[in-house]
Amino acid sequence: AAGGEPPKVEAIIFEFDNAFSWWTPKEVELVALRVRPDGPPAALVPPLLPLAPLEVPPRNAARHGGGADYRQAPPLAQPPPPGVIDERGEVLRFASRLDDWLAAAESQSPAIGTAAADIGGEWLKDLLTKVAALRGLCKEASDKTAPPANGTANGLTAELLRAQDDRTSGVVIEFLKDDPAFQELAKKELNGIIERDQEDGDKLAAGIEQAVQKGVLPSDLVPPNYEQIDVMGKSADQVADEIIAKLPKQGGCVVVLVGLSGTGKGTTVDKIKQKIPNASTWSNGNCFRSLTLLAATWCEQQGLDGFDPSCLTPENLAAWASMLEFDCLGGEFDIRINGLDLDLMVSEVANTLLKEPRVSKNIPTVARETQGEVVKFAGDAVQKMGEAGTVVLLEGREQTLNFIPSPYRFCLTMSDTTVIGARRAAQRIAAAAVAKSEAQGGGDVQDAVRSALAELVANS
Repeated sequence: AAGGEPPKVEAIIFEFDNAFSWWTPKEVELVALRVRPDGPPAALVPPLLPLAPLEVPPRNAARHGGGADYRQAPPLAQPPPPGVIDERGEVLRFASRLDDWLAAAESQSPAIGTAAADIGGEWLKDLLTKVAALRGLCKEASDKTAPPANGTANGLTAELLRAQDDRTSGVVIEFLKDDPAFQELAKKELNGIIERDQEDGDKLAAGIEQAVQKGVLPSDLVPPNYEQIDVMGKSADQVADEIIAKLPKQGGCVVVLVGLSGTGKGTTVDKIKQKIPNASTWSNGNCFRSLTLLAATWCEQQGLDGFDPSCLTPENLAAWASMLEFDCLGGEFDIRINGLDLDLMVSEVANTLLKEPRVSKNIPTVARETQGEVVKFAGDAVQKMGEAGTVVLLEGREQTLNFIPSPYRFCLTMSDTTVIGARRAAQRIAAAAVAKSEAQGGGDVQDAVRSALAELVANS
């Protein structure tokens, strides 16, 4: 660089894609160092207007030479314009009161499965579903009644783009819905999702068939029924409320969520976790890591030169799987690795021993051969958590989740599948627009969105 100054990095852009199965472990580690420039940090709110001090009043009551009486205080605030703040506040207060009433009534509903609930049967389930949907409408009152942000008619703002949630996708889709380039990108995204889902499904089916042949998983499993939930036109909050209304009012359970990629499974799970204090998600990552550690340790004890995939025999896998124990250990649920001279708690070594190169680089090889063992382990583990009072949330694909015992099974569908492609395209556009806007130090949000769309179309 000129003058011997080091070059300045303006932006580092990472693009992630969730086009993989929940059973296939992926590890991404980012270490970022940010140096804040000199001066006060940039605020996300506009600065206050500078105060203009009044002229120092004289000692006497009236101004020399006539004029206004300085004993009178200046007006400190102006009343809100009629029909804007007052009326919107009335709407918000009404929605809040209605939501409180519905919540109180919902808490008095008999739990599904009790004698009182059985008398109502399907009528009660249908009523609770409609109550959950109505509460979702109440929660939307703030967004629906809000005036346009920053003067933009469609609410497309930098703050909304940075949120990167279902509201962001909806606004971007509305902004670009008539753009032929966006329509073409959405179509390509949908086709890609369908192809990847089919490819992942085939790989999972092959792994499950291998587990059945080894006798790890049963061969006579009858595919369970899933309650279909059409997410078309619904927010993630509404979908989450609809599912919550069908769960036990007290205690724990296991909730299984499947559906085509792009229907919002992950977002819905996050919303449920926010709404239910005792909810928790289950991840198979540490199961695969634990089995890989045992496999690597076995190879070392056999004097082999590094990891040898031929060690993954049915006999070895069965022995190593039996060395994993899941239970409430030390007051919290944890996985214990006990075998091959190891006695470890996963929570204590998850960020050290289980992330050593001998484990990390061999996880894909071990995962291909141990899907059945991990599915079986996960099924037993989540049952223990549910019986202990935890609402355990699992989302993924039917090929594997069919083997997880639970009566609470939901499949997210989209009556208009083209919306799935539009959502994925909107997510990519929003992420690219945020990166572009920040790299340029701000600028017009709509221009950033259009520019991001053009670049994605050019590179697709």
